[in-house]
Amino acid sequence: MSSNRKRFFYNGILLTAVALAVRSVGMLFNSYITRTVGAEGIGLFTLIMTVYSFAVTFATSGISLTVTRLVAGAVGEGDGKGVRRIMRHAITYALIFSITASVVLLVFAEYFGIRVLGDGRTILPLRILAVSLVPIALSTVFSGYFVGVKRVARNAAVQVCGQIFKIAITLFFVLRFARLGVEYATIALCISTTLTELAAFLVGLLQFLLDRRRKPNGDKNTPRRFSDVTSMALPLALSAYIRSALLTLEHILIPKRLRDRGESHTDSLAQYGILHGMALPLLMYPMSPLSSFAGLLVPEFAESTVRGEQARMKRIADEALNTTLTYSALVAVLLGIFSEEIGYVLYDSYDTGYYIALMAPIIPIMYLDHVTDSILKGIGEHVYSMWVNICDSVLSVVLVWSLIPLMGIAGYAVVIIVMEGFNFTLSALRLRKRIKFKINLFTAFVLPTLAATASALITRRLFTFSGNGATATWLVLKLVFAVCAFFAVYIPLSKIGKSRKITV
Repeated sequence: MSSNRKRFFYNGILLTAVALAVRSVGMLFNSYITRTVGAEGIGLFTLIMTVYSFAVTFATSGISLTVTRLVAGAVGEGDGKGVRRIMRHAITYALIFSITASVVLLVFAEYFGIRVLGDGRTILPLRILAVSLVPIALSTVFSGYFVGVKRVARNAAVQVCGQIFKIAITLFFVLRFARLGVEYATIALCISTTLTELAAFLVGLLQFLLDRRRKPNGDKNTPRRFSDVTSMALPLALSAYIRSALLTLEHILIPKRLRDRGESHTDSLAQYGILHGMALPLLMYPMSPLSSFAGLLVPEFAESTVRGEQARMKRIADEALNTTLTYSALVAVLLGIFSEEIGYVLYDSYDTGYYIALMAPIIPIMYLDHVTDSILKGIGEHVYSMWVNICDSVLSVVLVWSLIPLMGIAGYAVVIIVMEGFNFTLSALRLRKRIKFKINLFTAFVLPTLAATASALITRRLFTFSGNGATATWLVLKLVFAVCAFFAVYIPLSKIGKSRKITV
């Protein structure tokens, strides 16, 4: 195994371990917070996040991917001094946009709260969150830098410290404010979010200053201008603005269209909170290992593109996509079959389990789309991804407006399923034009799906005496047993299946 391959897997495993630990603790913690503030509180907080997410998008303005690709390209060219110039320009860029976003959110919080979100309880939380925008933008710059130079342990340290601080500070505020009502609980969550982002920025800054003391790699000294950053970041930013605005509109429409259907304001927020604040994060949680490796694919493909290593890019794409499909098939089956128990154990909600089961079949496409997008960004196809994402968002708004009055919150689940398929199809077709990747459907999807189904059904049969009132520990043991059974079944089958290649 080459040194680059070893480093890639070492970094991926490190990020995966950290991401799983952080997300596992975070998911359990969010489960506790959800039980504390209730479905309406989570719905209100999620609604606030729609406007806040747009502000974050404006503040960061495509800078993370820009820094990663420019820094990775400079490293590949041996231009160590150019890396420092890129970082100076990137920090300046981030400060300009984040300060602007912070001021706008502070000044217009009342307008956004009353006229856009339709709930006066969101005004103060938006003003509190505005303070976090500058730290977030600078943290994004540092994160892009560490991925670009392939020193991901720095990012891992930031994630761990941030999660520890988040849990401590959220518990401190929420436990004191939650008993005062939904509004105060939401304020507590926003204070915790802001303080967590500030702490993460301070840790990231310290890590960057320590890393900057390293001697630059390479003697090349290419001039780097501010326009090098803006020429790449601004198109990314423009697409992100459009998509974020459309996403904000989409999520504002969900509770509104539920009310148009006859639901009360409280019930519409609660339903929105169950699907978007509880079920969807559970579908995304197992993506942690993929996200870790997918993020590392960007600099790998950026360097290979600069060097013209077409064969290497095809090999990496084949491995990444086939592994993703196998993993996602296992996840989809386990979440689908154990959905009721997962929803009950984590959130004391059978409705959450229903939506997990409804959307589980789309997991393979969802995960493949995530990895495909990372590869496209690495080979410089970010503009194409931009237009695909914009079309996705426009169609999502149209479908939300049309389906929710007819189907209720289940209509939003249908929107997610349809648009994930649309997005992945366009992205995969584009990637196929640039890299002739191959996916072995039989080995990477059919066999793991059969093996996962068999292992899950065997597990349910053996553990039927547990009942629906099982504890979290008992559920984890069942899932671990199912995963072990999967490998016991799949490994022998995969060796047989290698002789049967049904590729696309």
